[in-house]
Amino acid sequence: MKMLSYLTKQKMRFSNLLIQIALIFLFLLTACSNNQANINQSSKRQPPLAGEILVWVENPIALNDDQISQFKAMVNDNIRQFTQLHPNVKILVEFLPEKVKLTELLSQFNRGSGPDVFVGSFLVRYNELFELINQGYFQPINKDEIDLSQFRRESLRQVYYHGKIYALPVRLATQVLCYNKNKIKQLPTQLDDLIIQARQGYSVGLHSGFAQAFWGTGIFGGQLFNKSGQMILGKNQGWSNWMQWLKNARNEPNFFLINDSETLKTAFIEEKLAYITCSSGWLPYLMTSVGNDKLGITLLPGRENQRATPLLWTVSSIFNRASSANQHQIAVKMAQFLTNAEYQQQLQLAMPFLIPVNQNTIVNGQLFPMQKVLFEQSQTGVVLSLDQLEKYPAIFEYGELLYQRVLAGSVTPEQAAAQLNQTIND
Repeated sequence: MKMLSYLTKQKMRFSNLLIQIALIFLFLLTACSNNQANINQSSKRQPPLAGEILVWVENPIALNDDQISQFKAMVNDNIRQFTQLHPNVKILVEFLPEKVKLTELLSQFNRGSGPDVFVGSFLVRYNELFELINQGYFQPINKDEIDLSQFRRESLRQVYYHGKIYALPVRLATQVLCYNKNKIKQLPTQLDDLIIQARQGYSVGLHSGFAQAFWGTGIFGGQLFNKSGQMILGKNQGWSNWMQWLKNARNEPNFFLINDSETLKTAFIEEKLAYITCSSGWLPYLMTSVGNDKLGITLLPGRENQRATPLLWTVSSIFNRASSANQHQIAVKMAQFLTNAEYQQQLQLAMPFLIPVNQNTIVNGQLFPMQKVLFEQSQTGVVLSLDQLEKYPAIFEYGELLYQRVLAGSVTPEQAAAQLNQTIND
């Protein structure tokens, strides 16, 4: 009996073991089946990119022939890297002259042709951009189809329009202070240092004009917009105090306000000026004309704890509405690839005068001293969104008029600020 009981227990244990093995097998089979289903579902969601797109790339301003060749080689190399990741994608690239008029390209857009993606400095030609967006030529980007976390926040602000993203940032541009290394031994850090050095015989040339000279407004606490996006430039003393400072500085020896950019650059190249305020877009030309051994750049001087606030402009990629859904997807993926940290790092090697938009890009000051200055200066830049540019179209036009009247002495800085604020409100 004991033997029978023992055998019965052994059979029950064996049966239970078989049941457990079967359950485990079924569990593994179900898991594998679910994983395969997930893989199949994922592959259905994200099929491999395949197709052909046309890309237009606007050459950066003021490049010489060698620099243009270098820029083209860099763009082509990065597109080649993208197509290596997506071998079923073909990308045709055409390079356009700098500052090409968007409206001159309307005939191609009207035929439903033109590029699938266009990389250029459109925001400085915002009136043309508004016209083409409002006529339906450019396609907004679905925020869900792209990772926006890699971009610097200020660069994204400049591509929003009516709550939609109409472009992807590629690089930034701003202003700095250029100087002649052979002449300058002590760099100015405070605004009044420029006055002191001018009195010592070091000639200073500031690019004059409302937009070009706006960088000093923030030094005196002035703001263009408040946090709600309302224009408040004329409501505080910042702009008027800055204009008064400029008016006084112009009376100093060796201190010049020059409204024409070509005159300013020529005077610097001919060593008639030791300092000039310069756009980062001028740097390629100055590097060639002055030479890297003489050309130096530094931050625009500030005042106490207030830093300079130059305008910040974004070079971006915009997308053709006539593109098919597949072409648009390829175009957006390619544009995002051109803003990854590795590509932005390559910009520093090839074009040290360009400012990266990827916030994860590391700018090494020892390897790239010029770009370190540009990057740091861009941190205090003033960004104008497309909505603000559309809402206040008179800012630059009327601001320029009042700026010149102040310097001519026909109105006081306080009167100019009040008139600007009243005009904008009206």
